[in-house]
Amino acid sequence: MDSYHELIEGYKAFRDKYLHQDIDAYRRWAAMTQSPKVMIIGCSDSRVNPAILTHAGLGEIFVTNNVANIVPPFEAGRHSHTSIGAAVQFAVTRLKVSHIIVMAHSGCGGIRALMSQDYNDEAPDDDYIHGWINVVKEAKEAVKYAMSDRDLEEQCQICEMEGALVSLTNLMQYPYVREALEEGRLDLHAWYFHTESGELLAYNYEEKRYRRVVQTH
Repeated sequence: MDSYHELIEGYKAFRDKYLHQDIDAYRRWAAMTQSPKVMIIGCSDSRVNPAILTHAGLGEIFVTNNVANIVPPFEAGRHSHTSIGAAVQFAVTRLKVSHIIVMAHSGCGGIRALMSQDYNDEAPDDDYIHGWINVVKEAKEAVKYAMSDRDLEEQCQICEMEGALVSLTNLMQYPYVREALEEGRLDLHAWYFHTESGELLAYNYEEKRYRRVVQTH
């Protein structure tokens, strides 16, 4: 069975769960306007699915994905990155979410490209990746400065974490985000998912470090 037909089989399982078992409840739910309280900005990486990782049900999280889970800075009157900007605006002003999570992960191809590229090289006109990942180039610069003696693998992992923090800083520049933060209606979070171990870390602002979400004894 190829990958496309596996999706069809998955949809059949969805129908069995949400339609055949309790069709009336599903129809009532589907007719309602969505009202998630959490937005997750994640990576397009196929190994990192926020709904699966958090065991969230339909309608419980508002998700937007892009390469390297990047949030660009706010640009008044320019709007170069309309997709992510529109998603953030909709989540904060229309859905009134209480939490926005930027979720990074290990083994991110976008961050590896950022850490590997030479800024002295001009990107071809058709290279979207080069321009996009450079949005968080300050994360690379900080890592290269502080960890010049470390190997690329370790540098990439720290840059993945730092990149999420750069995106959080960028988020705070959006006027509707800033207003919601000042009024206490919104909290921002940075998460880091280890794809190999399955561990989920959250950034602790007071300690200025990532800590496990679930502590093991």
